[in-house]
Amino acid sequence: MTEELNLSELFSNLVKFISRNSKLLIVIVGIGVVSIVAYQKLKTPFYETKAICMSGISEYERQEQVEDLSQRTAIDLINYLQINIENEDYSALATLLGIDESIASTIKKIEAEQLYQQDMNEKFYALNKFEILLIAYDNEEIESIKSGLEHYFENNQYILDYYTAYKQSCKNLIIDINEEVKALNQLREGALSNSVRFGSSNTITGKDRKISNEIVTLSHIREEINTNLQLLKPLSFVQDFAEVNQKEDDILFLGILAAVLSFIFGLFVALVKEVKTT
Repeated sequence: MTEELNLSELFSNLVKFISRNSKLLIVIVGIGVVSIVAYQKLKTPFYETKAICMSGISEYERQEQVEDLSQRTAIDLINYLQINIENEDYSALATLLGIDESIASTIKKIEAEQLYQQDMNEKFYALNKFEILLIAYDNEEIESIKSGLEHYFENNQYILDYYTAYKQSCKNLIIDINEEVKALNQLREGALSNSVRFGSSNTITGKDRKISNEIVTLSHIREEINTNLQLLKPLSFVQDFAEVNQKEDDILFLGILAAVLSFIFGLFVALVKEVKTT
């Protein structure tokens, strides 16, 4: 009972304290909110968008020790650009992206993040795709920035060396497979006894796609190589940056935050004022 009376008295004193200093609190809160609103209105507006990408760099590198089509190198290369943005070195950024410096200066932030998927056991595993967050001051330059990112990957010397070697090795392997398939066909046609047998059915079976026919096996491998050769680029956009026309505006959240902080600051100022007058 005594505790309830103490709490009631404390609350009553707090209300009286706020009431006595209501004018001061209103002024301080008003100044805080107006300052935030003015800042939001005067600051340069920006636009936020995202894209989903994938890269074949790990395939070029033949990284057997990591998961299939790891996106780690591509993600690191994208995040590296943020160093130039934070240092406002738009000249270097423009050179890397192959775009005008005026376009590079419209980039406020760029960040890549690995995408994950949750399985039935509630475990997360990395996908062979990643997401790029782009914040820009001019939404009309987003397409140019996208082209710049493709240029950045295609002209990176490290990637270029590996990609060139990868394409050549794929072409050589396809030639070897074609010659082997031709030899096997000739051997099949020229077989005069049952000492050499070639399977002709049940070519792809089972959960692990086991293949029993030698020619079909090689053809299957050749088509996989051809597909990767044609589609596995240094940087591919699975989903382009979304078109955005709405400016990012945190005025409501920041306004409420400013009001709360200003009110707390006002209580402190009012308390100091009353202490000095007593």
